[in-house]
Amino acid sequence: MTTVTTSPSAKPRIDWTRPVLWLFAALLVLLILLPLSWLAVFAFTDKNRHPTLANFVTLFSNPDFLDPLLTTAIIATTSAVICCIVAAPISWLVSRTDMPGRQIIRALVTASFVTPPFLGAVAWELLAAPNSGLLNQLYRLFAGEDADALFNIYSMTGIIFVISCYTFPFVFVLVANALDTMPGELESTRTCPTTRSRPRDAEHGCENTRRALCDRRPHRRARGTAQRALLGARIPAA
Repeated sequence: MTTVTTSPSAKPRIDWTRPVLWLFAALLVLLILLPLSWLAVFAFTDKNRHPTLANFVTLFSNPDFLDPLLTTAIIATTSAVICCIVAAPISWLVSRTDMPGRQIIRALVTASFVTPPFLGAVAWELLAAPNSGLLNQLYRLFAGEDADALFNIYSMTGIIFVISCYTFPFVFVLVANALDTMPGELESTRTCPTTRSRPRDAEHGCENTRRALCDRRPHRRARGTAQRALLGARIPAA
């Protein structure tokens, strides 16, 4: 017969983690919902605070509002497409291949979040302004003082270029993290030939896939071993 000794219960400690998280969550909700609520109020009311939709009619009929709206839509759509075209292949090369320097590329793209976007805008303005830009001044040294500007950062093309340069890291991080968490065996399974069309090719083509599915990564094997050991410890011996 064994005796079980219990130690005196420790004094309960106050956990401030949850209250602090709720406090910050409430602060973020307040900072986000308050401006959006005022925007909704001014959008659907007139100066006398009467409900109306005349503001939207003016927005889509008055050229003073319609032209900036179309320009903003074009810049946003084009920048998003360019970011996806550039960031998706780079993230795949970094996550799925053994390309040299992939860790350096990941570090440089991640480090771009530290740089404020306005510093990049000022830097491109110093480089590619139509009159005072360093690149245009260098171009005029060879083409003549009366030559037109080679780069114009104030044009729509220049604005799209700068926005794309400082926006594609967001797409890169999302796609790269998704590819890192996705098992590579799924791609091998997708490219495995079907057994209906070519049974012999399917058998040889899926051999590596079956091996990959059976032979998991080291940390997965270690986790499975730990789970089996824990399960065996819970089952009492007969």
